[in-house]
Order: sequence, then structure tokens, then C-alpha cells
Amino acid sequence: MDDIQEQISLYEAIIEVNYEYWITENELDVEVEDFRLQVDLRYRLRFQTFPVGDEHIEARMDEICDEVGEELVTNEITSQENEESNKLKERFLKSVEIFLRQKSEAYEQSYPQNRRLKRKDIKIIQKIDFLTDVIDDKNAYVDIFDEMVEEGYFRLVEPGGHEKHDIFHVVEV
Repeated sequence: MDDIQEQISLYEAIIEVNYEYWITENELDVEVEDFRLQVDLRYRLRFQTFPVGDEHIEARMDEICDEVGEELVTNEITSQENEESNKLKERFLKSVEIFLRQKSEAYEQSYPQNRRLKRKDIKIIQKIDFLTDVIDDKNAYVDIFDEMVEEGYFRLVEPGGHEKHDIFHVVEV
């Protein structure tokens, strides 16, 4: 019975140390029990045994805890990047709408011209937002624009003699 108690204590200590290292230090919102569950499941699937009772528990548990910890950290980073990207896309779309409204008023345009812009207009919008501290990266919108063209937010209407003169229609979503 002492051997089992020692292994349970070792198991708990390994979980606690790895939880502290991976979750607490990276300020992730993961409960200890959720971390323990993921480690246990992966351990059982890989080694076909329970951690407590396995003679190789120390080496195997550390390996599994590191894998689970790295995945959780990577998932959190990816989630934050996606959230920031979505906020930037929303900001970009608002800026495009403001630009189109101002352009249509200045040139007295009606549909469909009031929904069209050139690729070079994106750089103008980007420059305005960068100079007014709306965005931090002076090239943020150019990359997002290309992504959003592929996602269907903008449709190429007419290719220009140069890429900057390509005319795009803003698809209303």
C-alpha cells in the first residue's frame, strides 16, 4: 500500500509542478482538473495503462504534461491572434465604409459606383488610419485586404493596367 501512496503523491506532484509551469505562468484560463483530465487521457491512450501503477510514471508523465501544456499555450496564442485579426478586419471594414461614403458624397456617385474602390485606395485608408493611431502597423490593411478578397468580402470587377488600379466591388455582407 505504501508503493501506491508514493506513486499517487508523485503523480500529484508532477501534475502540480507542470500545471504551475504551463498554466499559471502563462496565465491561461484552465482549471487543474481539466489539465489533469487531458494528461490522464493522453497517458492512457498512449501507454495503455493508468499513470498510477506504471513503473515509468516519472518520465512518461513529464512528457505528456509537456505535450498538453504546449498545446494549451499554442491554442491560447492562436486564439488571441485570431481575435486580434478579427478586430483589425472589423476596423478595416468600418474604414472602408467611411471612405466609400465620403467618396460617394464628394463625387455624387450612386450604386454600383459607390461600392467600388481601387487597390490603391486601400493604401490611402491604411495611411489615414495609421497617422491617426487607429492601427499600429503601417502595412496592416494591405495583407488583410488580400485575405478578405479570397474570403469574398471584395470582388475584383476590373483588372487595371497595374495591380494598384484593380477595381473591386465591396460585397455587402
